Amino acid sequence: MEYNTNINQLKRQLNIEESYTGDDAILQHYLDVAEQSVELYCGTTGLTSYTGTTMPISITQAVIMLAGHFYLNRNLVSFAQGYEIPFTIKWLLDPYRDFIVG
Repeated sequence: MEYNTNINQLKRQLNIEESYTGDDAILQHYLDVAEQSVELYCGTTGLTSYTGTTMPISITQAVIMLAGHFYLNRNLVSFAQGYEIPFTIKWLLDPYRDFIVG
């Protein structure tokens, strides 16, 4: 699957100056993981017709949000109470999810 997400979009989400390149490798890694996670969550059948130019912006936003989450929360253990933020990733991706009834 081809996404239209790039490091500069993620940097804007995280308020990182585009000229700062010290974290580019880890940001790209988190984008790759987020893109794969979105693909697995939605199922490949429902998204194979999209390209980088036709990808719904809600899917791109979900990728950016998830990659930003991975960047800001790099550990398995949280020192704060963890809970799912309503109406974010799942809300953005559920319309594109390939539900299989068996």
